[in-house]
Amino acid sequence: MNKILLYIFLYFPVIFFSQNEQKKILEIEALLDSSYIKTTEFNLPAAIKYSQKALKSSNQKKYSRGIAIGNFRIAQCLTELSIYKQGLEYLEKAQNENRILKDPNLNFEIRRIRSRIYGNMKLLPNAISESKKAIAIIPELEKDETEKKFARTLINENIALIYESMEKPDSAFHYLNENQLILGTLEIQKYLPNIINNYVELGNYYLSVNDPKAAQSFLNKAISTAKKYNYPFLSYTYKSYGDLMIYHKENDSAIIYYKKALEISEQTKLKSEIPSIYQKMSHAYRLLGNKPLEEKYKLQSLELQNNLKSEMLSASNLIINSILSDQKDEFTKKDAKANYTIIMITGVASILFVTLWLLYKGKAKKFKHLKKISSQKEEMLIQQKEEIALRYQENTKNMEQKINQSFDDVFALAKNNNPEFFTRFQEVYPEVISAILSINSKLRISELTLCAYFFLGFTTKEIALYTFKSINTVRNRRQNLRNKLQIPADEDLELWFKTLSRKN
Repeated sequence: MNKILLYIFLYFPVIFFSQNEQKKILEIEALLDSSYIKTTEFNLPAAIKYSQKALKSSNQKKYSRGIAIGNFRIAQCLTELSIYKQGLEYLEKAQNENRILKDPNLNFEIRRIRSRIYGNMKLLPNAISESKKAIAIIPELEKDETEKKFARTLINENIALIYESMEKPDSAFHYLNENQLILGTLEIQKYLPNIINNYVELGNYYLSVNDPKAAQSFLNKAISTAKKYNYPFLSYTYKSYGDLMIYHKENDSAIIYYKKALEISEQTKLKSEIPSIYQKMSHAYRLLGNKPLEEKYKLQSLELQNNLKSEMLSASNLIINSILSDQKDEFTKKDAKANYTIIMITGVASILFVTLWLLYKGKAKKFKHLKKISSQKEEMLIQQKEEIALRYQENTKNMEQKINQSFDDVFALAKNNNPEFFTRFQEVYPEVISAILSINSKLRISELTLCAYFFLGFTTKEIALYTFKSINTVRNRRQNLRNKLQIPADEDLELWFKTLSRKN
């Protein structure tokens, strides 16, 4: 009997403590789930609130997963609100915690969101780099093969948008086309929004390269697929169809599709889509010569944009204030704990307190002195940096004037399809031709000339225009060139040639 009582006395507190810890972790996970749900509903202030609560409890319990996911959820919401600086800071916190946690799924999501932030900040090479790092993580994901394929389509869509911003439609098309092939292997109903969106993006691409027949084919696929599976969210599709009608100069039909897009956006409360629809309607009425309706929709677009900016600013301020409040509470608790410690020390041994106080004063004085020296050194470094920067700017300006003049000469000869173009290009960029021939010395002059066009940043469409050839002809020659120089299909040609010349 005595042994039983002793067992209960010794182990009951341990069992109770363990159950209490498990309960706290379940509460944190429930808060993280609530944050995710509110994010999908685009109730970002509420999502932030749940994440902060989860993060606070996780820090207290040193629950690594809660700390990592909590920071990530806040970063995700800040990204949606275009608060990029703080968003990157929270992503960094999530990534630092994930070095302990080693969760590949979270690592993938961090890279994906960071790529979006860089893209929105127009740091496009950085955005592509993050997306490619995310692609490298996909084989490690703790998901089945179908989900891994879907993860790849999310990154492809990101990269396509980045290349679109860089005005490189051919590179964007590569990733959109790859997405079409992947999505074609997935269950339609489960991934319906992504499949329809891919059709629309391909339709927009073909319209941008003046292929309205292909554009209409993909937009029709989007509409027919949506109708087959009763998918109602077609505002983006109808808006693109309106653009197709504008291309065909069927302005009345364009307005009908824009109004359909507007109606769906209003029903789904997707306010962010509506200003662009108003702008397109204003443009269509301008083409019809209807000045009153042109001005009406133009004003509605501007008014709604201002309202959305105000709402976004209000939500941003609410979230930033909430974050600052949390940080203030944390510092206050630390200060209270420090004060309590000092009081205890004072009560136990006043002599020890005096000794510590004198040590503190001495350190504070030393710190102040070091800070002053550091400040002086920093001022000197800043001054030196400014002088170096000024000299660099002067040298750079002189070099740029020379380079720009040569570039302008070569560029003008290229646009005019001048026979002297390739000769002049060799004079200005001898290292480029040398580097290309080191890979394949059997290239013809016509192929080397095409390389020069791509090095200068000309698109397939522009090359076709200036050399009086069809787009398909240039595309075929471009593909032959990729094969002969062993250029990867997803590599941007201009970037590849510039990188090659630097290596050599």
